[in-house]
Amino acid sequence: MNRRKLLQAIGGTTLASYFSGAAEAQNVAPPAATSGWQNWSKSLPSSGAQITAPRDLAGLKQLITSADGPVRPVGAGHSWMPLVPSDYAIVKLDHFAAVSDIDTKAQTAWIGAGARLHDVSPILAQSGLAFRNLGDIDVQTLAGATSTATHGTGRNLSCLSAEILGLRMVTGDGDEIEISATQNADMLAGARVGLGSLGVLTEIKMQLVARHKLHRRVWFMPHDALLAQANKLWETHRNFEFFYIPFSGMSMCIAHDETQAADTPRAADESDDAVAQLKALRDYVAWFPALRKRLLGWAIGAAPEENVVGESWQLLSSARNTLFNEMEYHLPEDVGLAALEEVRHYIEAHRADVFFPFETRMTQADDNWLSPFQGARRMSLAVHCYHADEYQFLFTHVEPILRKYGGRPHWGKLNSLSGSDFAALYPQWQAFADMRRRLDPRGRMLNPYLTRLFDGAA
Repeated sequence: MNRRKLLQAIGGTTLASYFSGAAEAQNVAPPAATSGWQNWSKSLPSSGAQITAPRDLAGLKQLITSADGPVRPVGAGHSWMPLVPSDYAIVKLDHFAAVSDIDTKAQTAWIGAGARLHDVSPILAQSGLAFRNLGDIDVQTLAGATSTATHGTGRNLSCLSAEILGLRMVTGDGDEIEISATQNADMLAGARVGLGSLGVLTEIKMQLVARHKLHRRVWFMPHDALLAQANKLWETHRNFEFFYIPFSGMSMCIAHDETQAADTPRAADESDDAVAQLKALRDYVAWFPALRKRLLGWAIGAAPEENVVGESWQLLSSARNTLFNEMEYHLPEDVGLAALEEVRHYIEAHRADVFFPFETRMTQADDNWLSPFQGARRMSLAVHCYHADEYQFLFTHVEPILRKYGGRPHWGKLNSLSGSDFAALYPQWQAFADMRRRLDPRGRMLNPYLTRLFDGAA
């Protein structure tokens, strides 16, 4: 979205200056927590547990076996569910970030579990390799992203966990174990999405692809027209997703396709500015939906199309600096758009406070036991709320719609499901719980949230 045109559309020089100040304020990083660990959006209470970053395997094993209680691994904390908080010990894997055993012929590599995706991609590129797909952001650690089945978009592209060929970890008893095609192969489908409940991952062997460039195109469409074309767009483009802009009747489309064309410069990312302007518009004209829609339509209609060519890892992910809370469910693809429309109609009828765009993506099926995409391709719908706004309605009104359509929640994003709920959604839930107990018989990898989930599968 073109920031200057949107500001002009909202109402002249004086308001534009005011809103420019608001936009700049939104880009200021929040103060770091003074004590303990907290997740990215600060939605979870600060945890007072000791945070430790072992330097090597010996230190990690010593920590796990000597801790007074359960040990929980942490990645980037870009999550909303209480997978990490512990009263005892939280483990950061900053020193487990090396890339090794790169095989350019097989297109594989062992990557440290604590490596950040944005740091790994340029290293892989030097060997002519790349991740097949990436999500919206790449600040996560590899272990955090894969353990929660983090995904990008693409009708024929799987989530990141599906690319795992092998895992090395230290279990709750302090034992080193490898799970791969040649060792403990029967555990691999269960261990790829493990929620950090099987042990502390140290290395992950990933299937990669040849380094490649993408043509990124961003454009706006009337939402009704998009709905009629959405399935064709997913079939046509390697990566396709769209964002419905509440109270506008318009959606922003993003497509990526492989290309051999020369690189082109990419304009500065103004996503955070655009979000700030949507908030400002909400704050000033929420009482007049027709005016809100008219102003948004005016601004969006004047927004130029974006066309850029570059490295895949440079274009697939973007910065997300404005804090928000998010619920995302993965729905059967034949009902995903219907679910979107029901959620949209509810929000536009009852929640004038919502201004973040809804994100809709597609992910290919896999066979991993706790993957939300296990068994069939799924369409993902994400609803976001500004971090300072009330979001209880996500649980009371949005989640029931998503569950009605057979949705499975993203493991790291807001949901209210219990262990029995998940058992009904995942055919291998009990098999995973049994494997989890074999690897961690004393429950050293469980915090209160995970204990509640797996107690029902005892």
